[in-house]
Amino acid sequence: MNHDDTNSLTRRDFIRAGAAGATGLALTGLGGLTASAQDSPAIGKLPRRRYGRTGLDISCLVGAADWSPDVIPLAVQSGVNYWHKAHHWNANNFPPAIKAQPRESYHLECVVDRVGGDNKTGYIDEEQHYQFVKKCVANSGVGYYDVFKFHFGYHSVDEFKSAQGQGIVRAYNRLKNEGLVKHLCISQHHYNDIQGQMAYDILPTLIDDSPFEAAQFFHTYGDQKPISDIIDYAKKGNFGVIAMKTMGGVGRAAQDTRIQTMLAEPRFAGATPASAMVKWLMSNPNITAAVIATKSFAQLQENFTAAQAPKMAANDREALGLLAAFNKGTTCLLCSDCVSQCPEHIAIADIMRYERYALDYSELPRARAEYAALTKNGTACIACGDCLPSCNADINIVSKLKDIHHLLS
Repeated sequence: MNHDDTNSLTRRDFIRAGAAGATGLALTGLGGLTASAQDSPAIGKLPRRRYGRTGLDISCLVGAADWSPDVIPLAVQSGVNYWHKAHHWNANNFPPAIKAQPRESYHLECVVDRVGGDNKTGYIDEEQHYQFVKKCVANSGVGYYDVFKFHFGYHSVDEFKSAQGQGIVRAYNRLKNEGLVKHLCISQHHYNDIQGQMAYDILPTLIDDSPFEAAQFFHTYGDQKPISDIIDYAKKGNFGVIAMKTMGGVGRAAQDTRIQTMLAEPRFAGATPASAMVKWLMSNPNITAAVIATKSFAQLQENFTAAQAPKMAANDREALGLLAAFNKGTTCLLCSDCVSQCPEHIAIADIMRYERYALDYSELPRARAEYAALTKNGTACIACGDCLPSCNADINIVSKLKDIHHLLS
């Protein structure tokens, strides 16, 4: 089947495909399929894990407000009970499949961003964050949010400890006292491009000496050791972990005819890079859950079926090895090590992340919008090559920045 066959698919075709067929459909990189949760094949229930100090038992794959509305009923049916960025829903567009459940049976997250700029130029303001969440609660009619999450996180440990940095905690405490939120979590990025710190340098302080109860951060196959160490350290401190940006290169591999031909070989035996990545994530008991972009029934079924597998098999490891080889020299792992070597302080990892949105998630408009908002884009590269030795993925960063600029401009 090629991409041009997409329009000929019907609900009956999807249902007839079953579990094996759904995996095949997902590999073609299709968008949303015209089907309903009622018509779709059963997937089964996702396992749940304890989300650190929150004490919440959440599905090992979490949902997100930017998922296709079509897949949400089936996700609910399959046990998804935690919803990332739920503040995007209001009383008019709140998914009926979620709302039909008892309120205590599902967990909603309200994400709070800096004000007066983006995650690098904006600032923390207690009163504005407090009012934002109050407004979201009122507009949504959900009564409360289970999780108040500081989006993108702190620039450094010093910022967290500062009076302004503590404005996040103060806003949370006020909201908690009013019964509008219950738990405090964070989504932590790297900030070495603005002379801040790496996520793995900030997180130990949050784990050891803060009211934060869990964190979400980048993690994928082939990641650098400090990230794996932080995951282990978080578990020892009863600190929850949600992995994000896990599927680097998967969307591109799904469109690559060479990869698809190789996946037909007996040694892969039906395994795919996407399903193998999910199994790899779930094989680590120190990871609470993963959030993975899901736009079609095929993607949902592939990811959810993989999450229920008892363990990785040899064919899964082969598929992950194939993806790693495919990614070498092309797909950034978002480690951000190169940024520290750049004399121009270009946000290289962010630019590479926007490329993922365009090529792996088929979100070109979003990628272009985020790229356009940068104060310094890929054209600032002076081709000095200082960044190249630091790239564990062997990417020609100088050339890649030019390609991405052409793609996103």
